[in-house]
Amino acid sequence: MLLALRDADSDPADFPSDAFMDEPDPATYRQARLSPNWRQWHKAIQSEIDGILQPDRADPVTAFPPGSTVLPSKFVFKLKKLTDGSLDKFKARCTTRGDMDRTFYEEAETFAPTPQLTTFRLLLALCLKHRLMPYHYDVSQAFLQALIPEDERYYVRFPKGYIHPKGYVGAYMKKALYGHRTSGRLWSETAHRFMTDRYPTLSRSTYDECLYIGWIDTQLFIVLIYVDDFIVACADELSRARFHTDIMSTFQATYSGVLNQFLQLRVDVQTETLPTGESYPTRIELSHERSITDLCAKFSIDTDKQPPRSPMAEGLSLPIPPPDTIDRSIETPLRSLIYSLLWLARTVRPDIYYHVTYLAQFCHQPTVEALTAAKRILHYAYSTREYTLGMTIDSTAPQLTAFCDSDHAGDTATRNSVSGYCLYFHGMLIDWWSKKQKSCTALHSTEAEYVAMSEACTSALAIYNTLTEFFPSAEPITINVDNSAVQTLVTQRALSSKLKHIAVRYHAVRNWCQGPLRKFTPVWIPTDDNQSDIFTKALPITKHGVPIIDKFTARLLDIKDRRVKLVEKLRAAEAQKLHAQQQQLQQQQRQDQIVLASLQRQNLIG
Repeated sequence: MLLALRDADSDPADFPSDAFMDEPDPATYRQARLSPNWRQWHKAIQSEIDGILQPDRADPVTAFPPGSTVLPSKFVFKLKKLTDGSLDKFKARCTTRGDMDRTFYEEAETFAPTPQLTTFRLLLALCLKHRLMPYHYDVSQAFLQALIPEDERYYVRFPKGYIHPKGYVGAYMKKALYGHRTSGRLWSETAHRFMTDRYPTLSRSTYDECLYIGWIDTQLFIVLIYVDDFIVACADELSRARFHTDIMSTFQATYSGVLNQFLQLRVDVQTETLPTGESYPTRIELSHERSITDLCAKFSIDTDKQPPRSPMAEGLSLPIPPPDTIDRSIETPLRSLIYSLLWLARTVRPDIYYHVTYLAQFCHQPTVEALTAAKRILHYAYSTREYTLGMTIDSTAPQLTAFCDSDHAGDTATRNSVSGYCLYFHGMLIDWWSKKQKSCTALHSTEAEYVAMSEACTSALAIYNTLTEFFPSAEPITINVDNSAVQTLVTQRALSSKLKHIAVRYHAVRNWCQGPLRKFTPVWIPTDDNQSDIFTKALPITKHGVPIIDKFTARLLDIKDRRVKLVEKLRAAEAQKLHAQQQQLQQQQRQDQIVLASLQRQNLIG
């Protein structure tokens, strides 16, 4: 419920943030008008329309020319919050139905690059290695700052129900509007021109077009562009001040200081200060605590109940339902929950990645058992919501270290094996995945491990090429496997007869592990030390349990210290319980002594 209604010109900080938390985001303009927060939504709507109708962005119209193509539009409302759950701002985005513009449907290019999450984590790892501070800039109404070619411009009708004070019914767009299929490409090209014109010494990565790395006055400078977010990493304050001046004079942007929030992620940058007064990061932690709490409220998870000690029961195998028995009423809730969990697992929670991807196969054939299992994962994530993906530089560790593993015939339905992989950069986890080997059915465990190693090398090679593009290094990637036969197969010249039936694409790993220009060094390790084992199967509670964190989770999330604290906390609770039992026993003994003394006195009197 709304606890306070603020004035249209008041600041959100003047009111308690919990006054707005229970108010759902309006789906339509009509719902926004009926909302108790209408004054704030109206202010956000007017700010959005005023931004669109700037002279260099659009020409307002009171009537549309006959025969012209007019695209409808709508408002998308969002009550934006900070990572701690407090109110940030009311946001109303005017978007158009770009799919209805058939004028250049076949000819227009619509692709717009976005960086991978692995690239984002690699950027943070490079900040720790080279002592760079990450800063955050947010471009306001980014698409509206990208110019549309004259032969691709279009008319837009204002959302249904909205009446402009001056009687305007729409606008003729000169710059891109959210929702149109070409807007993303136009903004991407605009941002790229800004980088190349202002910073010619920076090079655009061949493997991720949103990453720019170079040197400015002998100082390393890195920029990562995620749509309208610019993450700038530099050690020199003068370089940052120059970038600040350039982006503020070119775009309408907001400077947020040191990076603390990105894609709903909470980013905690721990720093140290040099005698010169400059600061550099020593540890970076990523967490999703608020998102997990919001998901539990959305899917009605009873967090007061005893939480599960592991994400999934060991050896869980859910049957695939026949088509005529599928309950479509739970399809939407299951899809929504799985997609939300996938985002958690892909960003900061690798310890639940396998379990979520296993349940993802039930999105198009939902079952009650799958929904129950997904809610168990969410409940487990809530009980461990304080876990963070910690990143601390380990100068003694190799530049890139990979782990790969497989569970032979792990999928009981198709008998396909499951591959698991994770990659460390100087001891910091930056990439991981778990996937089914769909292209082949392994006949034995060595074949499954061989395929898993080939897939892992392919993923690790992309990161290796990105690094060597800017930081030349001849150091091969150390890839750890727990199958000695695979280690021998990838290093020997002759191909075993048992592997000749495998697809040629998997044999590339042998070329990467042999010769003077090899890029991988295979190393055998015991299964208990293979970090990727957690990505191939649901581990037993003894290995993946709460509150005793298994070494895989502790290693992946870099929470060794927290593991010690949890153990100490558990021991302290046990000691307190034992002390309470001893006190109760002593009290009972005293009561018995009192009763016995009373009986003795009665006998003496008698």
